[in-house]
Order: sequence, then C-alpha cells, then structure tokens
Amino acid sequence: MQHPLDYERITIPPHGTARIVCHNWPTCGCGDDCTALAPTESPVARRILFALMFAVAAIGAGLLIAGLS
Repeated sequence: MQHPLDYERITIPPHGTARIVCHNWPTCGCGDDCTALAPTESPVARRILFALMFAVAAIGAGLLIAGLS
C-alpha cells in the first residue's frame, strides 16, 4: 500500500517535461504539479485569528486610554 502523499516523477508526454505528482494524480485535483499545493483554510483557525486580533486591539485601546488619563 502506498502512502497518499508519496510522490513520483513522471514525464508528460513521454520524454517531455518532468513533473512530480502524487499517486492519485490527475484525479487528486492538485493541479499540474502536486508539490505546489495551496494550504486549506480552516474556519476554526480563521475564528481564532479574528479573536486574537480583536483581543490585541482591545488591549491596545485599553492601554491607550489608561495612558491618556
């Protein structure tokens, strides 16, 4: 059994340009070169990022108000 992230080198067309693809290529949907995958975004990670940005902004505003008074 092969691991789905194992890559192999193929040439398209034969004796053409070499590409590195996964074993599920071309049905994997990862484009011409499987090593150029875009990271998938997680909704939970996005919420955590926005929560941290809001917390930093709130702390910064609180410190600014405390420094002015």
